[in-house]
Amino acid sequence: MQSVRTLFASSALALMLASPAMAQSSLAGMITGNDLDRIQEIAGAYGTIERRQDEDGRWLRGEMDGIVYTISFLNCNDAGQNCTSVQFRAWWESNGAHSMEAMNQWNRDRRFSAAYLDSRDNATIEWDVNLAGGVSAVNFDDSIQWWQAVVRQFREMVIDPGYDAAGIGSSSGSSGGSTGK
Repeated sequence: MQSVRTLFASSALALMLASPAMAQSSLAGMITGNDLDRIQEIAGAYGTIERRQDEDGRWLRGEMDGIVYTISFLNCNDAGQNCTSVQFRAWWESNGAHSMEAMNQWNRDRRFSAAYLDSRDNATIEWDVNLAGGVSAVNFDDSIQWWQAVVRQFREMVIDPGYDAAGIGSSSGSSGGSTGK
């Protein structure tokens, strides 16, 4: 009987550790495009995140698993409020290591996210989240978990193999440059 209790306790601990957002932020209530603080708080459970502002408006710069990414607030009114969506984005300086064929293959095989070579031929991946009418905080947290899984896979399946084939070596993280709104 003792081993069953030990197994149960170990399993419970593993579940608590597997859900970082649950332990660090409240997932009660709704999230809208006006909830910059809540979005920053929930995303902060997965890594560092900081607020930024430029001529295009407010945005967040985060890092998880060594990957730098941005969260841009989109479809906002003229005052930069009442945004109905956010866009997660990460990009890597390709230096010719990544092809349009690799981006197209990623897009054909994946339901969530869009990958492309940007105007400077940098490998880029985006993930849009609709916030129109608000979404539950649990739903938004789940979207961040999906983003984390997608961007990890993109790095493992597209970025690192592209660098390896070009003899550049593996990526140490994304460049995470401008928001490109």
